[in-house]
Amino acid sequence: MTAVIASAAAAAAAALVVFAAGFAVYALLEPLIGAAGAAGSVALIAAIGLGVFALVLQQRAKKRAEEAALAQARLTEEAQFSLAGIARDRPLLTLALTALSGLVAARNPTLVREVMNIVTRFQR
Repeated sequence: MTAVIASAAAAAAAALVVFAAGFAVYALLEPLIGAAGAAGSVALIAAIGLGVFALVLQQRAKKRAEEAALAQARLTEEAQFSLAGIARDRPLLTLALTALSGLVAARNPTLVREVMNIVTRFQR
């Protein structure tokens, strides 16, 4: 609960600082360029600050996404246990499994049909 209160107090203090800085810029520019020009200048400064803040956040998010993609690629390389990897590493085993599955399909076509129905249900 105290963390929430402290965060709210910090956010209120930050808002107060931004408001005070905007008023200070307005008070500085108002005698030079008039009330409308000073207000426009304060709005422009705020928009530029917001744009810079958004760019910084975007770059951080992009960096995190790149790091996540890199970690996923490393994980994929480390866990190279797939059917293609087995087929490439052990071609004789692949040939034996293919022949065995052909024999099973020739002897039990209904079993193969049921397995194919199950597989196609999960692909949709």
